[in-house]
Amino acid sequence: MKHTRRYAAAAAVVLTVSAAATFWSQRDTEHYLSGETAEFVVVLAAPPAPESAQTRGELDELLALELSRTAAEVEAAQADRKKDISRFYAALGFDTNQPPELPKTRRLMQRVESDIGVYVRAAKTRFQRLRPYEIETRLHPCIFDVRGDQSYPSGHATYGYVMTAVLEGLAPERRRELRSRGDEFARQRMVCGVHFRSDLEAGRVAAHWLVQRLNASPKFVADAAAAARELRAAGQRSRAPRAG
Repeated sequence: MKHTRRYAAAAAVVLTVSAAATFWSQRDTEHYLSGETAEFVVVLAAPPAPESAQTRGELDELLALELSRTAAEVEAAQADRKKDISRFYAALGFDTNQPPELPKTRRLMQRVESDIGVYVRAAKTRFQRLRPYEIETRLHPCIFDVRGDQSYPSGHATYGYVMTAVLEGLAPERRRELRSRGDEFARQRMVCGVHFRSDLEAGRVAAHWLVQRLNASPKFVADAAAAARELRAAGQRSRAPRAG
């Protein structure tokens, strides 16, 4: 029985090591950033202190937003909880009721999202900023999937601004629409009362740093070029006259 337990334990260790090796092997072949976060976290300034005048001003801004937000605005902000390229289809000029098939572009963005998440989590762990509603109890957030997660920087804002910059590189003719959508996507977190304005601004700074590193990755550049060709072809199909 003792031998059996030892063999089982040894087998479990082998399986764990094998699974880890497979994971990192796949990561090395599929993703674009190193995962080394030390340089990234020092790029961001520390957030305002909870008792600072700036924090009080940002909390008052969120209270005012909560009082003025409409049901339609809440619904739109809740819909933007989803981190997915489809949230940017309208800004790309696509009909969201008949979305295109974009496997290369979708795969690119999924890999980018996976990569940047490591960096955002490292920064959140460093700064440990409380969510606005944890400081100001008069706030009533309209989403509830962020409890237990730190506020600074905003992961959604970082994602939105990275998405904007990457898509802008793929479809530069849609720059104005994409930038407007990126700002809107980030601001939804304020509409729902789960982020300070300074969390969003930190997300913009974070995105700038991350996009620079993405553009330095030969694999990212190659995958982005393939995605750009796919987007152009999809755009041409969407503009083609329909039969009948």
